[in-house]
Amino acid sequence: MKKIILLLLLVSTKSLFAQGDREITYGLFAGGIYSTMSNLPDVIVPKGIYEGYTLKEEGKFGGTAGIMINWKYPYAKVSIQTELSYSGQSTDLKYEDIKGLKYTMTFGYSYLNVGAQFKYYPVEGFYVGAGPYVGFNIASDNIKYSSNSQELFADSGAYFEPDANVQKVLKESLTGKNYFYGMLSAGYEFNSRLSIGARYTLGLTDALATEENGHRYSENKNKINSISLIIGYSFDFDDLANF
Repeated sequence: MKKIILLLLLVSTKSLFAQGDREITYGLFAGGIYSTMSNLPDVIVPKGIYEGYTLKEEGKFGGTAGIMINWKYPYAKVSIQTELSYSGQSTDLKYEDIKGLKYTMTFGYSYLNVGAQFKYYPVEGFYVGAGPYVGFNIASDNIKYSSNSQELFADSGAYFEPDANVQKVLKESLTGKNYFYGMLSAGYEFNSRLSIGARYTLGLTDALATEENGHRYSENKNKINSISLIIGYSFDFDDLANF
């Protein structure tokens, strides 16, 4: 009986996707992205070391662009879209203490993203989607550091490491990693082949590795979340038989 039910489900699914022609398109998309990496303060200054300071992370805006192929089955109201894209995703970490020291660390990472999303069309043109992606970090040591240490040195004579030295230590101690994330999306595809959409990504794995160091930088779970708005344009494939 179980085998018969499974066979019926397979036949029904095949029949559903066989109705009508598939609509296969390829295209380009681009837009803006706002992202942040979590738990950075605990990496730089572990809890309980000292008091009298504030340290907080701030998300930043960047850009994203990519190419996609979309297999759409109109009768089933679904499609599967595969993508390859670039994204620039940065986070600032800002420090200030009661002695007047201020500094900013910018974790300015860039990624090549590969993944696919399953899209459902409740009404013609409008879709909601979800799917798994992986981001490959192509700028794993891109950390910048700037401070007011030289101003404090001139005023008080207290010694601080030059910004260039601190930045070098950060690059050696902290490495951006590849990471997996899930994407939720919603958008509208116009008859003119233009499309607009919004996306939210939720980091699923750690995106920052702490190397062995003598500066109290500690390993933590640093995940990247982002929100993006995109616009796209698609083209029809001339020969559907190739797919």
